[in-house]
Amino acid sequence: MYRVDELGNGVSFDSGTSLLLTGTSAETDAKLFDAVAPVGDERCIVITTNKDAQQVTDELLDRGVDREKIGIIDCTSQETTVEDVDVRQLSSPGDLTGISLEFAKLVEEWGDSVPTRIGFASVSTALMYAETRTMFRFLHVFTARIRSAEMLGVFALDPEMHENQAYNTIRAVFTCEAEVGEGETELRGSGFQMQA
Repeated sequence: MYRVDELGNGVSFDSGTSLLLTGTSAETDAKLFDAVAPVGDERCIVITTNKDAQQVTDELLDRGVDREKIGIIDCTSQETTVEDVDVRQLSSPGDLTGISLEFAKLVEEWGDSVPTRIGFASVSTALMYAETRTMFRFLHVFTARIRSAEMLGVFALDPEMHENQAYNTIRAVFTCEAEVGEGETELRGSGFQMQA
């Protein structure tokens, strides 16, 4: 179980769950970093398409995360080295094969017994570089990997940036969705529990 208090009092996600966070990028970015900040002996891997590795690190440090618990796959094409943080550089948010490979390497190096939270910020940016069908296939495989390794996946998407068909295609991959609005978050689907 992965606890995420910022999405509602006492919300816990089952191991292997992938959550789609929907809303404007300003709203979903903050919630994504809240949700992937590791607790206890957990670690996190953030795949970033819109903030460079230093910005991602700063967001996580602000939430009290230790540097050695952070892994970053930076697809912004900005070369950044961050002290004591494992950063992998890719040249484009559309390099889905590269994302898969670097993710597999990071998990292998850390050992798959470590509980890990995965953040993808953001699917909307990646969709500017990849066709909807290609992105759907990638997410289908990627979320299956998260499920089998009993991780928690958190994926941000801004519905206003896409046609309804693309949005509905992508959201079909996920078992649960959190709609982030001003001051409130609505959770629906399965794979999570609310404390009474």
